[in-house]
Amino acid sequence: MKKKEQKTVDNLVKENNEESKVENLDNNVGIKDYKFVIILLVVIAVFAFSMPLIFKGIKKLEESNFIDNLFSKNNSVPVDNVENKTPGKAEIVNADKSGANAPVLKDGMIPVRYNYIEKKWVKANADNPDTNSWYNYAKKEWANAILVRENGTKTREFYENAKPDTMINDEDILAFYVWIPRYKYSIVSSTGLQQIDISFEEKTATKTTGPNYITHPAFTFDGNELAGIWVGKFEVTGDFNNLTILPNRNAVVNQSISNMFNAIKGFYGSYYGLNSETTNLRLIKNSEWGAIVYLTNSKYGICRNKECSEMSTYNFDYSSDAGVNSSTTGNVTGVYAMNGSAMEYVMGNNNSVVGESGFDSVWMSENRKYYDNYTNGSEIEYTRGISGDATVEFGPFNNGQSSWNNSFSKFVTNDNPWFFRDINNSIYSFSSYTGGPHYQVGFRLSLS
Repeated sequence: MKKKEQKTVDNLVKENNEESKVENLDNNVGIKDYKFVIILLVVIAVFAFSMPLIFKGIKKLEESNFIDNLFSKNNSVPVDNVENKTPGKAEIVNADKSGANAPVLKDGMIPVRYNYIEKKWVKANADNPDTNSWYNYAKKEWANAILVRENGTKTREFYENAKPDTMINDEDILAFYVWIPRYKYSIVSSTGLQQIDISFEEKTATKTTGPNYITHPAFTFDGNELAGIWVGKFEVTGDFNNLTILPNRNAVVNQSISNMFNAIKGFYGSYYGLNSETTNLRLIKNSEWGAIVYLTNSKYGICRNKECSEMSTYNFDYSSDAGVNSSTTGNVTGVYAMNGSAMEYVMGNNNSVVGESGFDSVWMSENRKYYDNYTNGSEIEYTRGISGDATVEFGPFNNGQSSWNNSFSKFVTNDNPWFFRDINNSIYSFSSYTGGPHYQVGFRLSLS
């Protein structure tokens, strides 16, 4: 009897032990499952947190690849083997190896590049790194900068301090400018439309006057040598009391040259941001117009492998496929409305004759730095042209037309002492007028 009872007790203990093992086993499995869930949740959280950063990185890579593909048609454009590094910033290599001088930003100017994915202008990195670069003249990408409202949807201070790639709200932009770097050029006279040989040079370089290369005269202003000039990306737009330089707008027309010149001063001050003490803003000179034209007709503009493409007339939808064909680069980074839109007064004059400009002889005498002066002569005496001004070097001429796309070509005279450009939808054309108002004549700005 005792043995039986003992056996029963032993069996109960054994059963209890087995149940305890099973229970412990179940408990252990539950803990492991719980740890797995925690780990899984942590991984999901980390992934969710990282997704915006990953997506942003993908977007940047996507845009960079898009830009590379967009400009791949220019891969055969020769690139000058020049290392263009900014002193003190050796860690960043300039994306542009053309040798072009870095743009000189003035007070109030924001460097911008075009985001081809978002189709918006964004703040550019002024150091011009290789990824999403600000400019690359070797790839026909010219540097752009803007003026913004002091207080708009964002403040000017916000954009000045913003990181690169910050989106610029369109309604905050007042004016666009494009950088034309200093260069010397070589052109074969009297051969018609051709690719012009351009070589960028530093402002400290010894100026050349030929016979092979000529330092372009637009880069000397008031006795000072310039690294480059900024020019209006578009004609002056808006109205005479609220000037802008914006796309898809009508040009301001029907004003005398003196009214145009004086109105430009409105771009100084807190509303626009330019500082008159550090910036010289002016109505574009005839030679400065020529500086744009020569760069346009080079490997850095609309020419490649000695062949120059045809520029279309200005299209208000400037960033569309049709619109970019009217820019000086064949892409959105160039200068617009130089062939089409309004004709434009430029500061080029026949022998300091006032005409109907609104200036007087005293002003003409004291402000020679603001206009190119030509010797007196007839409207077909093309030898009076200045090297680099896109007149005399664009011959031969026949019946008032240049061999460069049969462009209208008439020189300034005593009766019509002021130049205007873009006559018959041609960047190469020029003619003359009194300097008074004309309903088809607008103007463009430059600054240094």
